[in-house]
Amino acid sequence: MGDLMKTLYAHPNLRPALAILMAMALGLSASVSPARAQSDDAATKRFERIERQLREVRDIVLQARSTGQPVEIKMAGPDPEMATLRTRIDDLELTLRQTTGQIDSLSQELAKTRRDLKALESDNRALQDRMAAAEGQLASAAQAASQTASQAAKPAPEAASPAKAPGPVAVPKPQAAVKAPAAANAAGERTAAFQRAKQLLLDGQFPAASAAFQDYVDQYGDTAPNGPEARYWLGETLFIRGSYADAASAYIGAIRGWPPTVWGAEAVVKLSMSLVELNRIPDACRTLDEFGRRYPAAAPATKARADKARLRAKCA
Repeated sequence: MGDLMKTLYAHPNLRPALAILMAMALGLSASVSPARAQSDDAATKRFERIERQLREVRDIVLQARSTGQPVEIKMAGPDPEMATLRTRIDDLELTLRQTTGQIDSLSQELAKTRRDLKALESDNRALQDRMAAAEGQLASAAQAASQTASQAAKPAPEAASPAKAPGPVAVPKPQAAVKAPAAANAAGERTAAFQRAKQLLLDGQFPAASAAFQDYVDQYGDTAPNGPEARYWLGETLFIRGSYADAASAYIGAIRGWPPTVWGAEAVVKLSMSLVELNRIPDACRTLDEFGRRYPAAAPATKARADKARLRAKCA
């Protein structure tokens, strides 16, 4: 045992380990002396374990001397606390990498969202400009149609009648007695003319209906109670007959002021359909945009026709 200790102590790299083992042995002997009541077998086993460890150290030293390699004494196993700390560090590194990847993805999505928002703002401004231009064109067309209708409604100048010999002077009748029957007769004739034109349309006599509604518009104009509606039905007869340019003109005259009626919404849709037939696609799309803005509560059938016209025109 003494030779073993000398051999081990002679190696400088093993002196710290030897000191630890000696301290353990001294501590063991100090603890055994006052505890002789304990089993001798337990003490014997502890000494045998120490001797076995010393022999292992001696073998290491002898092997190192034979090979000329430095002596290294390794722990029997990894430190559990260090292993737990290493695991936690690895988990934190993994979480950090995942969080960094998520931040990069969110940054890319935010940049894309900003680009899309700018594009939508640009499209919105362009749409507003198009709507303003469409309103201006429709207003100009309506004004032109109104002027044309007003000029057509003016009575032709009466031909100069031949001079007659002066006769007895007629006594004028009371003015009030003349105006009332005359106004009633005019209103009745106007209503009858409108009903006759509409009946021709219902009977399928489209050329005659077109002529009748045109006469009504020329004679009574837009100031009559059924003036704008007469223009709408005139446009319907012209659209059925394939006269799309004249139909569009009639529809424009009908929707002046965007009347809140069932036939007003229909007139806007039919105007867009006429423009599609005339291959005026941008005007048709602007008209459909106005339809959606002016008549949000239109009948489902009217909205379905508007959607069909928009699909045919391939509006954006």
